[in-house]
Amino acid sequence: MFEKVNYKEQVAEVAKPFENFGVIGKDISHSLSGKKIKNGNVKVAASFGRYHHKMETDVIVQDGILDNFRDSVREILPQESLLSKNYLITDSIVDELYGEHVLKEMQAADLQVFKLIVPAESSDESGESSAEMHKTLEVLSGLIDQVLESGIDKHSCIISLGGGVVNNICGFLASTLYRGIKLIHITTTMMGQADAAIDFKQAVNHPKGKNLVGAYYPASKVICDPSTLTTLSDRHLLNGLSECIKHAFTQSSELMDYIMTGICNLRDTKYLETVVSLTVAHKAPTLTHYHDSDFNEICPQYGHAIGHAVEHLTWKDGCGPPLLHGEAIAIGMCASAEIAYILGICEKEVVDEHYEIFQRAGLPVFVPECLSIDAMVDKLTYDKHYVRSQATIGMITSVGDMYQDEATGNYGIPINDELLRAGLIANINRRTNSISQ
Repeated sequence: MFEKVNYKEQVAEVAKPFENFGVIGKDISHSLSGKKIKNGNVKVAASFGRYHHKMETDVIVQDGILDNFRDSVREILPQESLLSKNYLITDSIVDELYGEHVLKEMQAADLQVFKLIVPAESSDESGESSAEMHKTLEVLSGLIDQVLESGIDKHSCIISLGGGVVNNICGFLASTLYRGIKLIHITTTMMGQADAAIDFKQAVNHPKGKNLVGAYYPASKVICDPSTLTTLSDRHLLNGLSECIKHAFTQSSELMDYIMTGICNLRDTKYLETVVSLTVAHKAPTLTHYHDSDFNEICPQYGHAIGHAVEHLTWKDGCGPPLLHGEAIAIGMCASAEIAYILGICEKEVVDEHYEIFQRAGLPVFVPECLSIDAMVDKLTYDKHYVRSQATIGMITSVGDMYQDEATGNYGIPINDELLRAGLIANINRRTNSISQ
């Protein structure tokens, strides 16, 4: 705590050591703050500060926008970057699909753009393509070296082309070069378009854990071209669709109706364009108004506390094929609904809807047999919302409506280990019953 001290009474004493430097005649009231720590002996010689620039991102969802990117890229790139040296960064898999095309389209628009490529695997332990194992400080450092050796200026722009991993690496890269240069995301996965790139969070992994080193840094534009989603596997499409269903469960029954009515058109780019646009429209306000209510933090995290525990544990040796993020949070949402029912927050029909919707979509709903309840409860203690020996989760009363505690006004509800176990047991019992039927 600081207490304001009258400047006129204190400035002479504060400035006395500097009398011989000939500066006392100037008005220095703006820098000599005259503050002192309340009830203490530590005196503040000066204070400084300024408002940081507003974090703001425009999201463009347009089917086929990359086909003739030369026609729009000069409007999309920050105007101050048009005469600078810019960098298109992609991974080795996306590069084969779109890298040269996007590079040539940008160069055809008379832009100075150079392409850099990060590694990716055609198949990881999950059996799907991924660059996750290369989302490291080592890869980031290599990119920094290449960019600085080639040359940039303060108006240069980093353009990411790829899924969430490439978007995250490039976001952190842009935040560090020259203490922050321009950033554009062109996100090419369903998870990226529906969730991962629609945020200010940029990070790389560390041996101690995922996304531990990073920054909050905005891309000026995020480009979502649903035509890029047609090259994804069904599993990767559903992985991102799980996040869309999450926003429908927490915010909009109308969004849920649209998603499920057209689910058979999963590879129709017009259907995907609408689903992505509606999902982004629901997520964006939770970012803009983040500090206004805990709804804006808890809503996007629906199913994630339990889902993260399930996801992490399935990547351990001996647990069978690991789950993707969207698959794990589908299970997390089903278990969260079980807890809501136990607490009397929702009716049994709402719990049943969770299972029916995810199963119709082709997503998993049951905790894998290889996971123990003890292991999951223990893993939940590492969740960022685990506070005072309790997990904090969001729950819904019906499709499109999140539960709010009337006493506290909070949407994040503390859940003790007993309730967690009860919810997980209910999910496992459904799995057992489904096998026996």
